[in-house]
Amino acid sequence: MSISCKEGGGKRQDRPQPCRLCGAAAWWNGSRAVSAVVCGLGAAVQYVSGHVRPRACCSDRRCPAPSWTVYPGGTYPHRTFQLDVVSSAVAQVAAGESRQQAAARHQCSRRSVGRWQRWCAELVVPEDLTAAVVRLDPDGLPPPPPGGTEGRDPGGWALRLWERLSDVLVHRGVALPDGRSGLHRVLAWQRERDGVVAWLTKRSSPRLRVDPAALLV
Repeated sequence: MSISCKEGGGKRQDRPQPCRLCGAAAWWNGSRAVSAVVCGLGAAVQYVSGHVRPRACCSDRRCPAPSWTVYPGGTYPHRTFQLDVVSSAVAQVAAGESRQQAAARHQCSRRSVGRWQRWCAELVVPEDLTAAVVRLDPDGLPPPPPGGTEGRDPGGWALRLWERLSDVLVHRGVALPDGRSGLHRVLAWQRERDGVVAWLTKRSSPRLRVDPAALLV
């Protein structure tokens, strides 16, 4: 959830957005320090520690919603390596680099790069992602990579589809959060709009449902 500023004084001047579960006003509820690996200036990857992010809770004590962390626009919860880093590593392998080379560039292990490739490929059903792009723009599919590598590298192909979906949504007037990659921008937008988080853990993340009819609602 993001921060919303309102006119007035005292506690009402700067509050979190209302509770997503019941709609009641939210209050601040402390803070937490986090660390992350992000893409910095010139796409250089850097480790950032000590970021303080505020926490909020529902003002209605009867509401069962747990307290939550307020994330600035474009950042993504529950991951040390932010989505732009993940996208960059997968894109470099798709461009012909080895997993070991991508790992060295992104301060991670070769196994992490392989896990990110599988995650990108399995995040949604590829046909759903393709249908979303075509539904919003009949001419919107990106050209397939040379040599039919979409079959050999489904993670890289999925990344290209996310990039194109991001471009099409912006063209249709959707204000996406800041980010270097289409994957980052669309997933951050879905989290802010619907509260959906795409996990990347040892536990398999369930596929996100891409509903072309609902993307502009």
